[in-house]
Amino acid sequence: MISVQTAKELIRNNKIQTPKIEIELRAAIGFASAQDILAPIDFPSFPQSAMDGYAIRYEDLQKKLPLRIIGEVQAGNTSAQTVLQAGETMRIFTGAKMPNGADTVVMQEKVILEKDTITILDEQLAFAANVRPIASQTKKGNTVVQKGQNITPASCALLAGLGLTNLSVFVKPKIIIINTGKELIQPGLPLLDGQIYESNSYALHAALHQLDISPFEINWVDDDPIDIKNGLSHAIENADIILVTGGVSVGDYDFVHDALQALGVEKILHKIKQKPGKPLYVGKKNSSLIFGLPGNPASVLTCFYMYVVPAIRHSMGFASTELLSIQLPSLHPITKNAGLTHFLKASITTNGVLALDHQESYKMNSYANANALIELNEETTTIAINDLVKVYLLP
Repeated sequence: MISVQTAKELIRNNKIQTPKIEIELRAAIGFASAQDILAPIDFPSFPQSAMDGYAIRYEDLQKKLPLRIIGEVQAGNTSAQTVLQAGETMRIFTGAKMPNGADTVVMQEKVILEKDTITILDEQLAFAANVRPIASQTKKGNTVVQKGQNITPASCALLAGLGLTNLSVFVKPKIIIINTGKELIQPGLPLLDGQIYESNSYALHAALHQLDISPFEINWVDDDPIDIKNGLSHAIENADIILVTGGVSVGDYDFVHDALQALGVEKILHKIKQKPGKPLYVGKKNSSLIFGLPGNPASVLTCFYMYVVPAIRHSMGFASTELLSIQLPSLHPITKNAGLTHFLKASITTNGVLALDHQESYKMNSYANANALIELNEETTTIAINDLVKVYLLP
């Protein structure tokens, strides 16, 4: 068996890369930029008023005299503007271009309006107050989105505000889920003695959707060497990433490992010093990455978050690939044996993080209430109350 850190490094060293495509900005959520994006213009490209008020020449403020209103400037007004002369002001609105000659905006609440003149009451008004200078957000030619950066609603707004409509990304990988297990039956069907309802495909399908990815196929195969080999062969020909649930341990009916070997899949790793998810298998053939996930549902989801998510994000060119992790105080003492890294289903509260009950790999009731995973490394045996622990935030 290998350590968790070694497993992560091996997967990272065997990452796959999907092709680049150009997509419309509105469709970019869930992708990472495939290149640095430079600002094509200054933003703002002209000096803007930051609020509704009156545009003035700051030097007129020193004279403490009423200023004559000679017009108004609305946001988006592209007509020629009169040059502001001494003793003059213009009504101006948020986002509007500053009149030529004006350098400061006084808030409308800080003036006395009498017919066509204003008297300024703001004694604290500073030069250039309430004005957004040219390029105060972004200078033309500066990098606004870095290669590998996650495209968020805010970055979409940033790019649209710079006039961009398309960007280059790496396509989302085609993922096929293969479920094994003679004892499994689909939810909604009558449950016979000795059968259990299949849930792993539901967990993986939902977890992929959290990454804005729809699985290409979800297939079920019997615990039969030929069926498993045929299912895997089809997946390798058609998918970038294959997620197999069950059949990777050492039982009499665990045929996945042998089938992968017969198909010429290069084994990257098999078995990790962790709990849950020790039997995890990872292999590669051509441009396909194969994950043999354990059969127990908590093991499946934990291995997905720890190893499959980074592989997917690597394939899409994300600079940051693992789940976000932070250090938080444990709200309860925890004990474990040395030798295995433990991933504990947990709940983050305002005071710290709480390891939940029902940590066994077949139990999903605590996972359903978890918003985090606590990682305790191999050597750790005891965690006291308020000791800091590594916590992964679940999507």
